Amino acid sequence: HRTCELLQAVSEEEKIYRVTSAPMTGHQPRDFVILVSQRRPCRPQEPYTVAVRSVTLRAVPPSPEFCRSEILCGGFQIHSNSSSSCTVCYFNQVTSGVMPYLAANLTGSSKSIEDTALECIKFLE
Repeated sequence: HRTCELLQAVSEEEKIYRVTSAPMTGHQPRDFVILVSQRRPCRPQEPYTVAVRSVTLRAVPPSPEFCRSEILCGGFQIHSNSSSSCTVCYFNQVTSGVMPYLAANLTGSSKSIEDTALECIKFLE
């Protein structure tokens, strides 16, 4: 079971969330405290960018129920191809503790990348 809780709206374009993820076999459930920045393009040829990175928030210390994990740099860019289509590029730099989740995606035993894509589509709509 995954949750995503808004902790703080830093500005209209930047918000801090706490995200939890379901446990993988043999691993404790993980949580992340992340800053999400949304940037609209300044010019039509530039992409819409959503950037994510982990932050430390004193009000949300690590919980014994979760393994606090870190996203060094991540997000996606939406490039407009035409008035009816776009290309979405997803990028993620993580610590070694998150590798079991990425490996599960690559072997097909997890749907989190697919779920992320569906959430991106909902966000854009």
